[in-house]
Amino acid sequence: MFAKSKYLFLNFFIVFFFLFSACSMKRDQLDKSCLNVQISLFKGSINKLNISSPEDFGGGLRAVEIFQDTLAYVLPTKPIDKIFIIDLKNQKFLAPIHLDRNFITAPSGIQAISSDSIFVSEQNFPQIHLIDNNGVVLESVNLYRENLWKMPKEGFPNFGLYFGFGKTFHYDKSRNSLFFPLKQLDIWYFVQEKNKFPVFAEYSLSTNQFLGLHGEYPGVYGSKLNSLLPFFLSHPIMEVFEKQIILSYPLDEELFVYDLDGNFLFKKCASISDFHLGLPLEYDMENFDSEGLRKYHLTNSYFGNFFFISGLNKFSRIFLKSLITSQGTCKAKKVFVMTFDINLDLESVTELPIEYPCNYFTYQTAYNKGVLSKSSVVDDDLFPLSDIILLDN
Repeated sequence: MFAKSKYLFLNFFIVFFFLFSACSMKRDQLDKSCLNVQISLFKGSINKLNISSPEDFGGGLRAVEIFQDTLAYVLPTKPIDKIFIIDLKNQKFLAPIHLDRNFITAPSGIQAISSDSIFVSEQNFPQIHLIDNNGVVLESVNLYRENLWKMPKEGFPNFGLYFGFGKTFHYDKSRNSLFFPLKQLDIWYFVQEKNKFPVFAEYSLSTNQFLGLHGEYPGVYGSKLNSLLPFFLSHPIMEVFEKQIILSYPLDEELFVYDLDGNFLFKKCASISDFHLGLPLEYDMENFDSEGLRKYHLTNSYFGNFFFISGLNKFSRIFLKSLITSQGTCKAKKVFVMTFDINLDLESVTELPIEYPCNYFTYQTAYNKGVLSKSSVVDDDLFPLSDIILLDN
């Protein structure tokens, strides 16, 4: 009887071991079949908004929020004391929201909860303010904490709410929490320590406390090599979908998926063999390559925004490819749109029939059944996000 029980236990242990091993392999090993996906010709359509910008609208784009596919809330690089609002259906600018300079001096991110409840982040100091459609500050959240995590050297801030690719922050109503990527101003300075820095956080508006600091930097971002990238390529790109946080990085091929509690779930292959990322510069304070850093984006390719397109029920990732001449200089930039299903499996890669100037910073975000993109034609009189790229469904 004992021998039989021992035999059954041994069988159970073996079966459990193989099941556990299979689950671990499924979690840890990355399916790279997406690398074989071929680039497709563009079969959709490109329409124009053709909206004339107000006289005081200029510069680049800090952040854009598309609300219910009807309104676009826009933070330009100048002026920085207004939120411009565009009626996308009727293709016209509405009256802007004037920001209270006593609270918001350098807006960096925006999220509309309703037409009368809008979150705006401040770049110079880690604060997020809730305002109404008249710009009145209803509530302010101070996210600054001294030594939120212990920095290797004194005098360095833990993070800032800097604008760039992806969401500057995201409000989750079900948890009454703010999620945001922890963008480090001096990440490349901490060569040996940066792989221990967290990459995103949750802050509860119910308790006014941080609930967690989560994640870790992958690939070149966590490497102990003396790597250096321009600031706009140095941080995680965050998308929040249902109960998941999806992180991507401009110079990393993969997607990293977490639950809202910060538990790592899985990663996904999100590139193809035809895409080649640029190598980072070498960090050397004694011989700092400031010129190389300024011109990095001209001759290097990288990933841009990652977002969910509700009209297609799909995700999209932008790839910006530098076309290089035989002399090693940049000829133009091409934009590719990668489309993923709801499970983040790569379905298609489409080359857009547009070329951009090499020194032109493009910007794309989800809209309708496709992408709202910065136009390749530089015209100060027109709103820069004027290309409506409808993807073939």
